[in-house]
Amino acid sequence: MVSGDSGGSKGADRGAEAAFLLAGVADLALSGAVSALRGVRGLLGRSDLVELAQDGEEDLKVRGRLAVQRYASVPEPHLELLARRAAVRLDVSDD
Repeated sequence: MVSGDSGGSKGADRGAEAAFLLAGVADLALSGAVSALRGVRGLLGRSDLVELAQDGEEDLKVRGRLAVQRYASVPEPHLELLARRAAVRLDVSDD
C-alpha cells in the first residue's frame, strides 16, 4: 500500500492494514456469511485461485477501510454546520 523509508512507518502501516483487513472480514461476516460460504464451493475447482485470493484480500482491505470510516467517524454537529453555512452566506452578501 504505502511504502516508506522508516521502519516504524512500515510497522504502523502493517498494523493499519491488519486492522482494515479484520474490519473487512467482520463486515463481510455480518452482511453475507451464508452466501459467501455457498460461493466457496465454486472456488475449489478454479485454476486462478491464487489471483482470486489476492483480489479477495484487496477487496477485504477496502471493505474494512469503508467499515472503519462508516462506524468510527463522528458526524459534524448539525447546528455548527448551519452556523457555518449562514456565515458563508453573510460573507457573500456583504461583498
